Amino acid sequence: KMNKILKSITAEFSTKTIVLIPICAGINLVGGSIAGALKLPVFLDLIGTILGAALGGPWVAAVIGFVTNLFLALVSNPTYFPYVLVSIAVGLQTGYMIKAGCFRHVIGVIFTCLVATLLSTFVTSCVTVFFFGGVTGATGASVVTAGLIASFGNIWIGVLTSAFFENLLDRGIAFAVAYIVLKTIPKRFISQYQQNALKKK
Repeated sequence: KMNKILKSITAEFSTKTIVLIPICAGINLVGGSIAGALKLPVFLDLIGTILGAALGGPWVAAVIGFVTNLFLALVSNPTYFPYVLVSIAVGLQTGYMIKAGCFRHVIGVIFTCLVATLLSTFVTSCVTVFFFGGVTGATGASVVTAGLIASFGNIWIGVLTSAFFENLLDRGIAFAVAYIVLKTIPKRFISQYQQNALKKK
């Protein structure tokens, strides 16, 4: 059973999908750097991961997420690195849901986005509380988070509430952009990757 799992993971990493990793990570880095520099209340560092999940698979997306957070931590803000757990989790979740056919229709994309939002909210909140004591200062939402913690008088409720709305906005933008990009990519290009996972039945 373990051999089957390892084979399915390694099968994702063909020459074509390996080439996707730096390209998709680059897309994430541009978005993440802009969001970090402008202190926007979103991250904008997931578009490339979603594209990687759609074209390469869940484990390719996980690697893209890891590379993205590593570079953002080095060039933008060190606080990004612990959130590598969020990027990997969302990459795997999105990749497996796409494999199951969730990107064949808009409703499936919305559902995948909502699941990613809930997963991101949970993992982000755990990282924010355990690594940073509730507030990171990395995005514009940190002020809102601090205000909510003070209002509710409870660090978990404040962080979870802030993380949910922040991630809902960010994931909504990321999934919408990624889906539009996938729709505009020529079918000849997509046919080299997970065409069946994206093709309407």
